[in-house]
Amino acid sequence: MSWSRTKIDPADKAFSLYIRTRDGWTCQRCSKRYTPPTNALHCSHWKGRRKESTRFEPLNADAMCYGCHSYFSQNPTEHDKWQLETKGQKTVDYLIALAASYKKKDRVLEAMLWKQELNKLIKEKI
Repeated sequence: MSWSRTKIDPADKAFSLYIRTRDGWTCQRCSKRYTPPTNALHCSHWKGRRKESTRFEPLNADAMCYGCHSYFSQNPTEHDKWQLETKGQKTVDYLIALAASYKKKDRVLEAMLWKQELNKLIKEKI
């Protein structure tokens, strides 16, 4: 699968946990619910993780089960349609423009930021 080619670091782990928690540990495509913690639910990026400018953008990521994540990885046109249907043209246009922009890599800062955001999200859900 394409998501296994890019190295996962602490910033990626924190962001992934944030997205899966934000989405209620539920696949956003098929609505299958998972009990945390589990690696069966993924943090799926529409614009790939290789693009630093969208790698840590919450609008670019959704919690998805292995099956749905795999399906969209193999059918990018379907993923494009789903993004448009679920997020709207304005958000899709924003993400396309953001993906084309440059962002300097700072994984230490990203890891700190997403750990902090995760803690805030967990406190809100309690």
